Amino acid sequence: MKTILTLCMLAVLSLPAAAKTTVTKNADGDLVLANENASLVFGQSNDFKFKQFKMAGRDILPANGSETNIWQLTYRGPGGENPELKPRWGVYRGTEATVLNGAPAVKAVWDMVLEDTPCWPVTVTFALPDTAAMPALYIDADLPEGWVITDVEFPRLTLKQIPDGKAILPIAYGCEYNLTRSGTLKTRYPSVTGGMQLMLMHGDDGTVFFAPRDSDGGNKVMRMEMTGDNVNFIQNVVANYDWSRNGKFALPYATEVGFMPDTWQNTTLQWYRPWALSTKWAGKNVRERNIAHWVEHADMWLRPGDTDSATVAALTKALDYYGRGVGLHWYYWHNYPFDTHYPDYFPAKPGFKQMIADAQRRGAHVTPYINGRLWDPATASYKVDNGASASCRKADGTLYTEVYSSKVLNTVTCPASDIWQAKLKEINRHILDSLGTDGVYMDQIGCAAAEPCYAPNHDHGLGGGSWWPEAYRDVLTEMRNTFYTKDQAMTTEENAEPYIDLFDMMLIVNSPHTSNMRMVPLFPLVYSDRCVYSGLTYIPWRINDGSLRYLTMKSLLWGSQLGWVESKLLMADENKAEARMLKNLVDFRKANHDIFFGGRFIAEFTPGGDNETVNIPNYQPTPLVMGAEWTDINGKPYCILVNMSDRDRKVTLPSGRTAKVAALSALKLKK
Repeated sequence: MKTILTLCMLAVLSLPAAAKTTVTKNADGDLVLANENASLVFGQSNDFKFKQFKMAGRDILPANGSETNIWQLTYRGPGGENPELKPRWGVYRGTEATVLNGAPAVKAVWDMVLEDTPCWPVTVTFALPDTAAMPALYIDADLPEGWVITDVEFPRLTLKQIPDGKAILPIAYGCEYNLTRSGTLKTRYPSVTGGMQLMLMHGDDGTVFFAPRDSDGGNKVMRMEMTGDNVNFIQNVVANYDWSRNGKFALPYATEVGFMPDTWQNTTLQWYRPWALSTKWAGKNVRERNIAHWVEHADMWLRPGDTDSATVAALTKALDYYGRGVGLHWYYWHNYPFDTHYPDYFPAKPGFKQMIADAQRRGAHVTPYINGRLWDPATASYKVDNGASASCRKADGTLYTEVYSSKVLNTVTCPASDIWQAKLKEINRHILDSLGTDGVYMDQIGCAAAEPCYAPNHDHGLGGGSWWPEAYRDVLTEMRNTFYTKDQAMTTEENAEPYIDLFDMMLIVNSPHTSNMRMVPLFPLVYSDRCVYSGLTYIPWRINDGSLRYLTMKSLLWGSQLGWVESKLLMADENKAEARMLKNLVDFRKANHDIFFGGRFIAEFTPGGDNETVNIPNYQPTPLVMGAEWTDINGKPYCILVNMSDRDRKVTLPSGRTAKVAALSALKLKK
């Protein structure tokens, strides 16, 4: 080991003199990887010991260091062997200086016993290039012939809880939780419960940042396990068999971990947004994308329920009241009850085509509902078109089967299946051509989880990985290029980031709002100028208790297109004030597309002055007037204020400036 260390140290010393990252030994003989931003100390002992992790003068590890198993791998051998191995089942070589991509790094190596002798190393590398803001962690492993790795838990790091700290997970818009002494918080990516690839722990002292840097958007689960004064930050990944090739496995991306003595908002802006903008899904501002023109101007959406006369009458009344440009998500147009007989939607209910035409004459734009992921095995098409062959298969060959309120079984289709891609194209084309709609709303693509698939007849490597969003990328892009016109829109439910550039609009309505958490604008902070989104949460059936006012206020401040209300509910006599506030804010949004279409959300704030806090049933206590900072498309800063109360309010901005905000209205001020 000394010989190896000496050779590696020589390699470090031979780097250009300008390199500021160093690998040295301290007085205790520990290996130290450091640059001007971070310092990592690794103990030299018989077991791996991550002793110290300092950033901005603060050690974010517990006093005894992070001694938890930093990795866990599940193997599969040619004879059916299926061991779940941790570091203690190997022979630890220790840590060594090394070079990764031309920069100094430190690696820890364990030799694992897979066939007779401990000679199949697992290597964890801590990389810290000269200008890196924080370290990046990699893992790879050597394998005997015929072996693969099926599941990865890496990294697993024990960090100190920030005093009186909170956790933020990328669930829908973003969810903030109080840290406790026990319990687990989890986010599954890509899905509504994991729309972005990061976890944050923050408090008055600063913010801990944990982010896989997977620019292909592959499946993963991120967890925060609270244990006393500490928190274990963990990533779990179902591996793709193609990651194990030619006797070598490697997780194809790094995970970065760091601490910034700043707010979670500034940490996200400095460490997540620049990376996000380098990906395929966020490289373009919404004004640079080919978004259907009507979506740009759809400042509100309505949600017609059924096709009965009462629904149509209420819809007509709402369209006359709100004017032209309203988007419609039309749900119950199918021949069968909702969440049944997917994807056999046709024939449409009687008169539906005429309802679409009538709404369009009033300036509305219709995107009827389909499900982009499920297939009911009881349908005729499942048998005729061999739906079983298109379905995702678990490792044991069984199907992923989901049940919703309809109580009907639905199998999860594989987006890489030729059969399912052909079916999705057929349905979209049929809706656009035969009904004359302005687009199609494809549920679950941006919402439901990507499942590992082991079907050998599908065009992807077995297991997890990035093939799932890539398959949707292929089929949606083909549809866009072949039979969607420039004025027809694709929309989906929820906001998983790998799909941002594929959809004209993403509906965000599954935001949790429970007593132990609060919604925070994490998603707008990163993607407000890259994505068109609507909604906030599901609309309750009683809206005149403050809930619709709250949802409308938050939606505008966070950059969402407004509404997504059922027409009959909105136009009921008892909800006139709610309908009026929604119209006021829709008109305000229409007049400010230079902010809300291509501008950037910067921060939310609470004005002072005449602004008491009220409790919104089923949501959270909130001030009657809220504000947000935005920049327009030219970078000019503005403050947006919304007053959801029934009287005018005179409030004070953080700058000390006062402003009068009319009842049930919004106000824009130059900052």
